[in-house]
Amino acid sequence: MKTRLLPILALAALAACSGNVNNNNESTAPADTTLTEVPAGDNSTDLLKEAIAVWEKNEWIQGNCDEGKVNRPNQYAYCDLDGDGSNEILLRELLKDSNITGYFALFANGKDGLQLVGLTYQTAQIGGMTLYKNGFVKLDSGNESGTYGQNDYLKIENSSVVRSFIATYGEDEDGNNLDNFYKKESGQERQTISSDEFSSAIAGCDNDNAYPLDGFDWKPVE
Repeated sequence: MKTRLLPILALAALAACSGNVNNNNESTAPADTTLTEVPAGDNSTDLLKEAIAVWEKNEWIQGNCDEGKVNRPNQYAYCDLDGDGSNEILLRELLKDSNITGYFALFANGKDGLQLVGLTYQTAQIGGMTLYKNGFVKLDSGNESGTYGQNDYLKIENSSVVRSFIATYGEDEDGNNLDNFYKKESGQERQTISSDEFSSAIAGCDNDNAYPLDGFDWKPVE
C-alpha cells in the first residue's frame, strides 16, 4: 500500500533520544473528554506495521538518536477522530521512566492510502500537535525567539485531510505586524483569507474541545 506524507509536518525543537527533556511546555486538556474507538478492521495490524515503518524511516526522528540506535514508538492507539467509522492511528514515544510523551505521530487511512498527518515533539518549547473533537488537528511550529510562528489546522473527513487553515505570525525588524491567514483545499493552492474568516473556520478548536493525550487507550508496541 502506498504511504503518502503530507507536506505540512510540525517539526518542533529537536531533542536526543535519551529522554532527557523538559516537560514544562507540554500542553494539557480536560481529562473528562470522551474518546471513540471503532472496532479494528482486518487490516489494522498491517496498517499499524506500516505506520511504525514510516516512523522508523523518518530522518528527523532518527537523526536525533545516538549513533547506532533506532528510535521506535513504544505505544499506539486507535481513535475515530472524524466519526466516519474508520480509525486513525496514533503512535508515540513515551519517554524513559516517565509518563511524558516525546515524539507523537498521527496517521489517517483514506482513499489514497496511509497518510502521515502530523509528526511533532510534544515537550519542546515550540511546536506540538493537538487533536480536537470536531475533526481538526492543530500543528504548531515557530522559532525559539518568538518572532515567527505558524499554526496549521488540518480538517480530517473520511479519513483524509481535506482542507487546512493556516495562520502565520511574525514581525519585521521594525516591529511591524506580519500576521497572515490562509485557506487551502486539498490539491489546490492556498488562498488568503481574513482574520475573521480564519477564526470562524476553526471555531471549536479550543482547550475545552481538545483530546488529552493520556485519555487514549494506549497499548504497547510489541
